[in-house]
Amino acid sequence: MSRKITIVVLCFLCSAIHHLVAQNIHTKQRQINVGCEHSYLGAATVVVTNYIDNSTHTPYHYVWSNGVSTSGDSVSTITNLEVGTYTVTITDVQDADYATAEFEITEDFCKMVPSAVFTPNGDGINDTWLIQKAELFPDARVIVYNRLGQKVYDHKGFYDVQWDATDIIGTPLPDAAYYYVIYQDRTDKSSIIKGCVNIVR
Repeated sequence: MSRKITIVVLCFLCSAIHHLVAQNIHTKQRQINVGCEHSYLGAATVVVTNYIDNSTHTPYHYVWSNGVSTSGDSVSTITNLEVGTYTVTITDVQDADYATAEFEITEDFCKMVPSAVFTPNGDGINDTWLIQKAELFPDARVIVYNRLGQKVYDHKGFYDVQWDATDIIGTPLPDAAYYYVIYQDRTDKSSIIKGCVNIVR
């Protein structure tokens, strides 16, 4: 009977010591959303920040909700993610503590990307003002002003005929910086893009 009590006490002490040694797992997260028009897929990274205890608790075991399972030090990453919710469960080498992290991967908002400069010198290269992703915004409006605040260009709808550095009546404009206001959607004021474009011949 005395031997059984001793074994029980020893087991209890071992359990208590184990509990004192083990720490909660703390993490930080990084993610990359899916690119506009699925130009690239997303990624998720979880980092265990219990750096002081790594010598005792590594390797960590990571189980992701998309079926990926890894073991290693303080970082685990999954890639090629579509839009959706992903979770990861992390356990330490002693299976004493665990943590979970959740990622909400979304698709980045598409927006028009105006070039900062164009060179309308007639050589057939970069002669007009390029605005990337313009084809995604059929209700856009593009307005350009000179440094005096005078409107020199105003285009509504698809930006299918690119600005050629002439003013509203077709007169070539001098080399200078011009200021634009782009309404990606004329009904949504929050979609305004402002900036500067330079004409350099």
